[in-house]
Amino acid sequence: MLREQLGAQAEAIRQLTHQLDWFKKQLFGPKSEKQVFDLPRQDSLFQPEEAPLPAPPADEEERPIKAYQRGTGKKQRDDGCLNDTGLRFTSDVPVEVIEYLPPELTGPEADQYEVIGSKTTYRLAQRASSYVVLKVERPVFRRKGSDKPITTSAPFNVLNNSLADVSLLAGLLVDKFQFHLPLYRQHQRIQQAGITISRSTLTNLVKRVIDLLRPIVDAQTDNVLRSRVLAMDETPIKAGHQGRASRKRQVEIRLVLAVIRRCRRGGVHLLEQPWACPHRSHPQRIVQRHADQ
Repeated sequence: MLREQLGAQAEAIRQLTHQLDWFKKQLFGPKSEKQVFDLPRQDSLFQPEEAPLPAPPADEEERPIKAYQRGTGKKQRDDGCLNDTGLRFTSDVPVEVIEYLPPELTGPEADQYEVIGSKTTYRLAQRASSYVVLKVERPVFRRKGSDKPITTSAPFNVLNNSLADVSLLAGLLVDKFQFHLPLYRQHQRIQQAGITISRSTLTNLVKRVIDLLRPIVDAQTDNVLRSRVLAMDETPIKAGHQGRASRKRQVEIRLVLAVIRRCRRGGVHLLEQPWACPHRSHPQRIVQRHADQ
């Protein structure tokens, strides 16, 4: 009796283990990535053991497949392209012409050939240094019969007693403010070109050039202030925590008020004009409300 119970329990454990393995396989998938296809000699489902095996399929005749080579479509180029590479440039770009002669035209039998045409190839190149030193030689002379020498005056320069040419000054500002290239990186590029200059010199040059541009900025500011409408940014900015007074919020509000007062002293005023959304309040009213608190 006890042996029968143990045997039944062992059979139940085996079946439950088999079911558990099947569920694990369905949940986690097979452990191997190998794909098992249907085998031709595999028995069909519910087929009796005494059934004959199916005959293997006959080998299909091999059919030759014609080889082909995939081609690439021709790119659509603009009318301003000089060749198939798609290089386009304006007339301001310097072009260096290089004459390439093959060995046939430079060898001992060069007289046996004649040039009947030429093919042109354009390539974009880069020089190691984009800086150049301008050497200006000024003659010193004197009038015949006189001992007093006459020295030729130096060419006009934007900054007096400065080593920088106007092209360098313009390049520094364009690289700094348009292309966002810091001055220390420009200084490294100048050093790699073999030119020794201090880092502070570039800073002083930029400051002096900015001072020269201030009249232009003032003229533009006066022109803007003479216009009938002044545009302002409507982007909302959170000032501290909403709903409770805090020291941080009061500091930020004081900063905003300081900016408004400075704008008023400079002649810039907030214009009273209708807003796109009716629920928005005018900035001047908001500032006045916080100023009264």
